[in-house]
Amino acid sequence: MSVTVEDIKKLRAKTSAGMGLCKEALEKSDGDMEKAVEYINKRSDVIGRLHNLTGAKIGLCKLAFEETGKDFEKAVELIKEKGWDEPIESECEIGNGVIDAYLHGTDQKLASLVEVKCQTDFVAKNQEFKEFVHELSLQVAAMKPKYISKDNIPENEQKELEDMFTKETKAEGKPENMFPKIVEGKLNNYYQENCLLEQKWFKDESKTMRNLVDETQTKLGEPLEVRRILYWEFGK
Repeated sequence: MSVTVEDIKKLRAKTSAGMGLCKEALEKSDGDMEKAVEYINKRSDVIGRLHNLTGAKIGLCKLAFEETGKDFEKAVELIKEKGWDEPIESECEIGNGVIDAYLHGTDQKLASLVEVKCQTDFVAKNQEFKEFVHELSLQVAAMKPKYISKDNIPENEQKELEDMFTKETKAEGKPENMFPKIVEGKLNNYYQENCLLEQKWFKDESKTMRNLVDETQTKLGEPLEVRRILYWEFGK
């Protein structure tokens, strides 16, 4: 079956899982939302996602999940009802994370920088975390993304893209009732080319960079945030 962006967004709101995992879950469950939620809960860190979404302490997230019969949405509600939720940014403000720099080739005319935040000093010093951030730097140098994710595209630019692709579709003589689906496809192609997290990993095209972020979060047990990227080429 065809999985829509709206379905993915709806599932992401329910689970706080990454877009890539949500899409995979919907495809594997033939669009059944409940089965998709079960699929995600079996394949990712539920407690980590609860913590990421609400800011509640890990122990309280575990307690809420158990008390609600391992129902993610009800656990979120319980956390909020009990006032256990805290602004997640408060833990990130202390500045845990790293900046990775990659300088390409012997001529040193291409460089990339990536800043990734985590929540604990323990993870910031973890070698696997540092290697993950370096992979992001390599991706930026190789694929030259303009944005971190499609959510970082300014609203006015997003509107311009939608208008441009609508005009293109009209000029191509496509049926008007097909415009929304065709424009959505064009937008997705644009995201995959220009947004880091939507790009395919140049080392393994079976994964997107968002998949890689999700996998690393699950391994390390806490939320990670790609904060800034920079691509710099000599003379350009």
